[in-house]
Amino acid sequence: MLMETDNYVRKNTLRLKGFDYSSKRIYFVTTVAKDRLNFFLNHQLSYAVLDSLFELRIQYQFNLYCYCLMPNHFHGLIGAGASEKTLGDIVGGFKSCSTKVFWRWHGGKLWQPRFNDHIIRNEQDFQETMNYILQNPVRKGLAERPEDWPFSGTLDAL
Repeated sequence: MLMETDNYVRKNTLRLKGFDYSSKRIYFVTTVAKDRLNFFLNHQLSYAVLDSLFELRIQYQFNLYCYCLMPNHFHGLIGAGASEKTLGDIVGGFKSCSTKVFWRWHGGKLWQPRFNDHIIRNEQDFQETMNYILQNPVRKGLAERPEDWPFSGTLDAL
């Protein structure tokens, strides 16, 4: 049992201790809809959420190499680009602006707390991750080919 004077340290943090998440790296990011609900089966909402992401990309000046919005989660390959923002700032900004868009259709929260990330280590890792992201709708039976899924694509070049 923890006493008031004990310092609580979370042992299962998802972030690397001491790593500079604003460094010029590329990250594979996943964030999940609240309670894993299939909010993004609503195509109007999906397009509006992606529009908010694209606007934020311009505003924050980060790189969005690849993205895929699935019925209940989002994958992206994100780099800081010219931005001075941390990865947390970028993902937090996306979650915030997309939630405001979500409120046009629903109340409450759109996203689960936190997000998962993987630091891209080299070009092979980048290519494999991009392929994984773009193939996600095919693997889930939502499209026959990656280019048939309207909520995914590539933007910035490596």
